[in-house]
This record gives sequence, structure tokens and C-alpha cells, in this order.
Amino acid sequence: MKRISGVTLRVGESEKALKSKILRLAKIRESDGTYFRIVRKSLDARDKRDIKWVYTADVSERFEEIPPAYLHADKPARVLVVGSGPAGLFSALYLARGGMKVTLIERGKSVDERAKDVSAFFSSGALNAESNAQFGEGGAGTFSDGKLNTQVNNPLITRVLRDFVAFGAPEEVEYLYRPHVGSDRLPAVVKAIRNGIISLGGEVRFNEKLEDIRIENGRIASVKLPRGGDFDEVVLAVGHSARDTFEMLFGRGVAMEKKAFAVGFRIEHPQELISRAQYGAYAPLLPPADYKLVSHASDRSVFTFCMCPGGTVIPAASEEGGVVTNGMSNYLRNGTNANSAVVAEVRIEDFPSGGALAGVEFQRALERKAFEAGGGNYSAPACTYADFTRKTGVNSTGTLVKPTYARGVTPYPLYGLLPEKLSLAIAAGIADMDRRLKGFADGGALLSGVESRTSSPVRIVRGENFASVSAENLYPCGEGAGYAGGITSAAADGIRVAEAIIKKYKTADKA
Repeated sequence: MKRISGVTLRVGESEKALKSKILRLAKIRESDGTYFRIVRKSLDARDKRDIKWVYTADVSERFEEIPPAYLHADKPARVLVVGSGPAGLFSALYLARGGMKVTLIERGKSVDERAKDVSAFFSSGALNAESNAQFGEGGAGTFSDGKLNTQVNNPLITRVLRDFVAFGAPEEVEYLYRPHVGSDRLPAVVKAIRNGIISLGGEVRFNEKLEDIRIENGRIASVKLPRGGDFDEVVLAVGHSARDTFEMLFGRGVAMEKKAFAVGFRIEHPQELISRAQYGAYAPLLPPADYKLVSHASDRSVFTFCMCPGGTVIPAASEEGGVVTNGMSNYLRNGTNANSAVVAEVRIEDFPSGGALAGVEFQRALERKAFEAGGGNYSAPACTYADFTRKTGVNSTGTLVKPTYARGVTPYPLYGLLPEKLSLAIAAGIADMDRRLKGFADGGALLSGVESRTSSPVRIVRGENFASVSAENLYPCGEGAGYAGGITSAAADGIRVAEAIIKKYKTADKA
């Protein structure tokens, strides 16, 4: 097998020319048995006069596909997986592949039923606190573009991406620099993973919430579920918004600690402005441009997060009386606007109290303040960047963009919504980012908020064996437990936890 890197194609040049170009470089003749696979595709836009696609590919003279090998237990154990976001889905999938008796529970609904509740909330403001943009099959990422951020040198990420493709995601997911599935396509992939778990003997329960646990002698002795069940091991993959579950666990003595995160707003620009700024004259020939920006213009790091080209800003509340913004885009990313979170770091010393759940209360207070500022009907408070920098009042007569937030926006001076040190940092950060992305600080760019669910405000403490330090058969997992940040890293953490459990049930001579 040969790996050929750095092969370029001009914008507009057909990808059909790629294979023959790479085979020539590898000095391999093409035949019926020739193996060719793209492993990396990225866009080099550093020189806007000469933008080009850059490829890496594996080639050999004959087809060589090695089937995946999964860790398998010597005796099955009964494993409860709590939560069907990427961490829970992949943990359950790999446990089932490893011969475990898996029960996957999800407090929300199946993805199709969940989509109906999300749509109803967008249109009427009727929030279902158990089935929304945060809770339900697929987790929070299902309604947020399905971005699959990659780490090229991490073999677990490679496994995650290959599984996504095997369950119906576009093949390009395996090799694009910043792959995404799209909120329109991700539900079908999620359902296919669920059916894969079931085909391996797993059980999947919806509308099933972990109500309580009992710890005895450093172990989970029992769990309380609506439909009951006895389990040997428990995987906790509840997501970053399961505040009531955090409270229950804390009350039962599970070791937890507060964790820093970030808060801010969604910022919207015309997608054409972003694409022109990134690609210049090549913009009409290329997919909608994205960006990832970081600023250290103040004493707080400010960064963009969950950027959605051609997308919309969505209502993402999971509690009554709170406004939460997020972003979403479909596979084609063909909407008029670009949006992303623009957020400032929140440090532990910013929390009003010292307890492990202090970050939860910090988030909740901002969300309730945003709800009141928006008028109490889940409308989002919003203003232009020009108004934001003026600090008081909303004076702009027009904006650069038409707001996309489904519940509508209410004019409000957002500078006063966050603690002043965070607002100052965001204002300075946006101005600084404009030096790298011209137009980002346009006075008509629209801010809406509050963007508060960037990551979990807690970490459920676990040891090197991935088990909780409070219960040897409880496995905190994924983003909600504080060990991941995004779909792929959460899925990879789910695999790590699954394999740690499987190893417990292998005999010593085979371990």
C-alpha cells in the first residue's frame, strides 16, 4: 500500500483526473484489481488568486480490504446505556458487537417523533421538556448540522467516520477536512445505527428516563427505570443538558466537579459575504465557505463555534422559561445566511457559588434573562453588532441580514445580557476577527442569544479505567460527562468506554 499526499486539482477541474494522476505518482498501472481510496480532501485557500483542492490517497496494485475487528467478551454482561446521543449510540453499538446484552434508554422520543415536537416548538412555542432540540434520539447534534470534526491521527475517529458511512452518511465524510452530514440526512443515519444495535440483540427504549440510582459498597446496586431492569454495568451518556440527572447523581454522592465552558451569541452574516471573504472570485465555483476564528484581543479567549454555512439559527431550549440559541444547516448548506456561535470563555471564578453545579445555575440564569428580554414567548433578544458596541439602546434602522430564528427576534441591547467582562471580550473579539475575515465585524451583522450550551458545565469524575471514582460499574461518557466536545469525539469516547467494559469480561489468558 502506498500513500500519496499533496496532489492538487484546480477549482473546476474534474475529480475524474485524480485517480490517474495519483497512480502515475505511485508508479502503479491501473487494472481491474487496482485499489484506490481518497483519505483526505481539503481546500487550500491561502492564496485567493490560486485556490486549489489538495488530496491524499492510498493506492496499491490489488484490492486489499481488511475487515474490522471488534473486541469481544468471553461472557456477556447486562449493560445499561443511558442516552442515545453519539456517545450512547456508539457505546451501545460496540458493546453489542462485543457480545454484551445491551439496553439503550433515551428519555426523549425516536428521531422521527422528536422531529415533530421540535417543529411544533419552532412554530408555536409549545415546548416538550423531554423531546426537543437537546433531548431525543441522536442527541443535540441531530439538529445542528451533523458536523464531524476530525483528528487525522486518531484511529478511533477513523472508526467513527467509517461507521457513519456504513450506516448511510455520504462517503466523503471519511475524507473531507471538515465533513458534515446535514440535519436533513442525519436522522436516517441515527435510525440505521439504532437498527444495527437491535440486529445485534440490543434493546432500545424511548421515553425512558433514569430516575434514580442506589450505590452500595462502591457499586451501582440498582437503578430506577419506568420499565425496570437489572444490570451489571451502567454507561452514563446523558448529554450536556441533562441538568436534572446531574442533580440526581450529585444527590446520590457521585463525584462531580464544576467545569469551565463558554457563552455568548449567534452571529449571522449573508453567506455570500463569508464566501467572498474566504474565496474571492472563486466563491461562485466552490461550496459555501465556513470559518473557525479565535481571538485573544482581551483577557478572555473568544472563539467561533458550531459554524453553519447556509444555515439557520434555531430555538434550542430544553427547560420552560429559558431561551437557548443554536445553529443548523442541511447537507447542501444552501440557505441565504451563515451563522455561528461567537462565545467568550467562562471561568470557574465567574460562577456565583462554589458547588459542583454552579455552572448549571450560571447557564440557567442567562437563559431565563434571555427569555424575559425576548418577551416571554421564546423569541430571541437580538441586535446588530453596531448596537452591541454602543452598549445601550437599539438604534439601527436595518440589518445586514434577515433573522432566521424560527420563533422570531425581539430588539434588545444584548450588551447588558451577559456579565460586562464577557460582553467586552466578545465586542473586542469580533473586531479582532475582522482582521482575518473581512466583513465579520460589519455593523449590520446580527447577534441573537443566548448561546449557553457550548459544552457541559460539569465533569463526572472517572478514573483511568473509565469508571466513576464513586462506583466501579458506572461509566461517565461523552460530552455531558465532560469528556468530549462534538459528535465524533463523543462517539469515540463511547467506543473507549465500551471496550473498557468488554475487557472486564474477557478471561485473563485472552485479555
